[in-house]
Amino acid sequence: PREAPIPLREWPTILFRGALPLSMPIVLLGGIYSGAFTPTEAAAVAALHALILAAVVYRGLTWRSFWGVVMESTRGSAVITMILAGSFVLNYAFTAEGVPQAMAVWVEGMHLSSIMFLLMVNMMFLVLGCFLDVSVLLLVFVPMLLPAARLLGIDLVHFGVVVVLNMMIGLITPPFGMLLFVTKALTGIPIGEIVREGWLFLVMLLVLLLALTLFPQIVLWLPQTMGYKTI
Repeated sequence: PREAPIPLREWPTILFRGALPLSMPIVLLGGIYSGAFTPTEAAAVAALHALILAAVVYRGLTWRSFWGVVMESTRGSAVITMILAGSFVLNYAFTAEGVPQAMAVWVEGMHLSSIMFLLMVNMMFLVLGCFLDVSVLLLVFVPMLLPAARLLGIDLVHFGVVVVLNMMIGLITPPFGMLLFVTKALTGIPIGEIVREGWLFLVMLLVLLLALTLFPQIVLWLPQTMGYKTI
């Protein structure tokens, strides 16, 4: 339904209330580019900024709700830490056993072109992205594939962009795409309906992925324009 027009006398109040939350990107980007803090520290600054606004300015955060936020954040951090710990252990085991080097030798023996290798990587990540978390894909499978990518002369910036796009598609792919569950939790819309309404966007992302895979210059022209030397 169409909302009623906002009277002009209410505009200053609305703009003032909206300016404070919208100042967060300015604070973060300004601090990062000025060297005041690192991108990692920016996460803590953003949390403090949001906490001050919620508790002091808007007074919408009570001690009880604050404790709930802390507990939820702690659980989320614990899950991520467990995933990272397991990924590092598995990555160490793969490295100690020479799995990445063995994969590079296997790829060389198959006489694959760089395009064929990237298409295989796409298929693997698209399938695994339906079931595994992004951090697992990034920390376990990417190090296994890097030696083979270097061996085939694939630019690592191009390879990285292709991998990231694959993982982004995995986040919205059933049955376990994380963003599907986040969207359902925020909106209450069933996952089946979200998938039905979003399939066209998924198809467009797959077309974009194929274009970036077949034509590396789409990825590399801007870095090269800014002085990047292709590896």
